Amino acid sequence: MAPTQGPRAPLEFGGPLGAAALLLLLPATMFHLLLAARSGPARLLGPPASLPGLEVLWSPRALLLWLAWLGLQAALYLLPARKVAEGQELKDKSRLRYPINGFQALVLTALLVGLGMSAGLPLGALPEMLLPLAFVATLTAFIFSLFLYMKAQVAPVSALAPGGNSELNPRICFFDFKYFCELRPGLIGWVLINLALLMKEAELRGS
Repeated sequence: MAPTQGPRAPLEFGGPLGAAALLLLLPATMFHLLLAARSGPARLLGPPASLPGLEVLWSPRALLLWLAWLGLQAALYLLPARKVAEGQELKDKSRLRYPINGFQALVLTALLVGLGMSAGLPLGALPEMLLPLAFVATLTAFIFSLFLYMKAQVAPVSALAPGGNSELNPRICFFDFKYFCELRPGLIGWVLINLALLMKEAELRGS
């Protein structure tokens, strides 16, 4: 007699359709906001602007800048942390360890940016690159998601999420990809973009 299966865990985010909608709508919303901000009236609820051609979206310089940013944040992630926290108990009763050094990474990033600006780093030029940066970030996110999906196919069952075919905490050795991507490049980058926009506004106003 075949063993009976227990009840399946409920699907999150609306199941496959909800996940597919998020996969498409989130990048579309981001590009709509960027294009609306670049237009003259900058109307948020107006008709969506047409997406420019690949010659505007693709920039090798933006790709190098994005990869350098990821590399910097990965290096800061690997720095010794004053505190290491344990995650929730997994299926195999083990607990993963996480370095608590995000604020340290933020401070070091601010110091490096400050040194770069004192050496002539044109941070005010960053707002002009937001569209190609968003394009290469979206492209690398799709590629990275495919890599994580393929990685989950060979992961042990104890590493999978309760819902099924994806790793709950995808990592290589002690480098946790979800923990890194969720907190480091985006949130610290958000602070940097806000600073660049502030500098650009000061340049435009002559103050």
